[in-house]
Amino acid sequence: MAYPSPAGWNPAMSSSCAAHYPTPGAVSPQLCYPEPGAAQPLLNPSIPFLGQIPGCMRPGTMVVIQGSVPPNADRFAINFQIGASTKPRADIAFHFAARVKAGHIVRNTLTNEKWGAEERGVPYQPFVPGQNFEIMVLAVKEEFKVAVNGQHYITYKHRVRPLKKIDYLAINGDVTITSVRFQDEQVEVTGTRSAVAPTGPIVNPSTPYVGAIPNGMFPGRMVIINGTVAPNPTRFMVNFQIGHSQGKAHDVVFHFNPRFPANVIVRNSRQQQKWGPEERTAPYFPFQANTNFEIIILCQNDCYKVAVNGSHLLEYRHRIAYQQVDTLHVGGDVRINQIRYQ
Repeated sequence: MAYPSPAGWNPAMSSSCAAHYPTPGAVSPQLCYPEPGAAQPLLNPSIPFLGQIPGCMRPGTMVVIQGSVPPNADRFAINFQIGASTKPRADIAFHFAARVKAGHIVRNTLTNEKWGAEERGVPYQPFVPGQNFEIMVLAVKEEFKVAVNGQHYITYKHRVRPLKKIDYLAINGDVTITSVRFQDEQVEVTGTRSAVAPTGPIVNPSTPYVGAIPNGMFPGRMVIINGTVAPNPTRFMVNFQIGHSQGKAHDVVFHFNPRFPANVIVRNSRQQQKWGPEERTAPYFPFQANTNFEIIILCQNDCYKVAVNGSHLLEYRHRIAYQQVDTLHVGGDVRINQIRYQ
């Protein structure tokens, strides 16, 4: 069974460029998307973290956890558990423990305060001190499937049934968590896929980043950028452009440029080395120094829609045909944690 595409935010749109953000990874048209699949993410939760799983676990439930491993980390754990009790300790249906220094990933189940037999075999150790990661845990009928950084990693056969008993997620240890999302794969859709399947994420690219956009831009194409603003930022930018140059020779179809001294987001297009009129109005400025963010840019027939941290922010009408865009360029005072195309 393949991993469904992790759902991002699904913020409501203004009426000036009608439609909603589609659920990432879905085919088009969409008919029925239940609320659990579009649940708001939990951003930058404190550790240790304990939170209720919306609707409990069931086949098709997926939990997407983004975070980073501190430079001197020893270990951290992710627990899918039954209840939130500490005395007696709640049963843990699936214990995923990354022992970073030892190079082990331990999996186990705790029942009546007693651990079962450990599982330790892994193909490699994906957690590196000082690096970001994304963990996807998908519950299917017979097992949990775990992917790390877009690649299938391990499976863990269920020792606790039924799955609906599992109602809490706990995370503890030497780890920083930037986002936790709960998603339900139970989606009814019809029609044919309008574009290629989502590609794997680009994790921890260097900045500035210049890369080809797989299959280009088209209505329904969504680009999701997770990153962290630098501690003392001046500005950063996201460019959808024609060509791979970082210089001024290429045309920039959509220039998205947060500027921090003025707390303004400049949008513009550049053709034949000349910038057009700037657009600066926005309802608020969502970026802060040394803080994580997620930007979703959705291409529509007549505009780009931009959401930041789960809320619609602005629209930018096409000045240059979106079909010409072939490159994404991100630069400035920002660290990129992940880029996804859907």
